[in-house]
Amino acid sequence: MINWIYVIVLGILLGVLSAIFNWPFSVAISVIVLFAICSIGRMYYIAYASTDLGKIKKYIEKNKKDPFLNYLLVVEEGTKEEEIDAMERVIAHYRQPVIKNTYEMNRAIRLDDWERARYFADKLPGTKYGPYGKACIAAFLGNREEAKSYPLNTKWMEAAIEAQLALTENNLEAFDQFASDAIQGAKGLQRFALHHSLKKAKLEHNFNEI
Repeated sequence: MINWIYVIVLGILLGVLSAIFNWPFSVAISVIVLFAICSIGRMYYIAYASTDLGKIKKYIEKNKKDPFLNYLLVVEEGTKEEEIDAMERVIAHYRQPVIKNTYEMNRAIRLDDWERARYFADKLPGTKYGPYGKACIAAFLGNREEAKSYPLNTKWMEAAIEAQLALTENNLEAFDQFASDAIQGAKGLQRFALHHSLKKAKLEHNFNEI
């Protein structure tokens, strides 16, 4: 998010400097526009391309009023029950069907409600989340053949499914390897979510901390 306080302060400062040095008005506007573009670019880089978990977390904390970003903090620090509550706030807040159906599916998976999870996965045709959700359900249920049958368009998704299968099969070494591959293959907010969700999955499975 753009820090509008900085924009206002910058505008005032440029106004004073323009008056002192008789700069044309276009110079001040150009500087403000450039600042806004750089701020937006930095925001998108952190959210979608950064691999620095520290910077990603700072971005999330600054914007935690957004239900989705607040949910990511809960994934890191909260209990399973708090995660469910956070997902329900995301579902209630966003109007976009893809977001609602994705989080309804994720909520059902977290509750081990496989029938409901499949229902919402079926409502995500033409997206990457439908096949991934179905693969996750199959992996949670230990159906390796089915889990591997869905077309996944990203390497991190493939590795995350392998990690879940390893968890279900109680294969710690394979889980560690595929969890690391999934995290390394993801960027931005997805990297943060995977890092903490896989760490929590391992702890809940009574494995040692990753």
